[in-house]
Amino acid sequence: MRSLRSAAPTITDGSCGWHSPRLLHLSIYTILSRRSVRRHNAVSARAFVAIHTDEVASLLP
Repeated sequence: MRSLRSAAPTITDGSCGWHSPRLLHLSIYTILSRRSVRRHNAVSARAFVAIHTDEVASLLP
């Protein structure tokens, strides 16, 4: 089984991956945006289920 580190592409500009300021900057924003999108999706899903469950419940005899 190959390790993930050996399978990752090498960076040729002399920086070592995560320690590159540009990559670190991008990764922080990526993590924060993904986290906020995930939170938004969870809230939207709960609201959707609450609204639609109420509608279905009102249709039942």
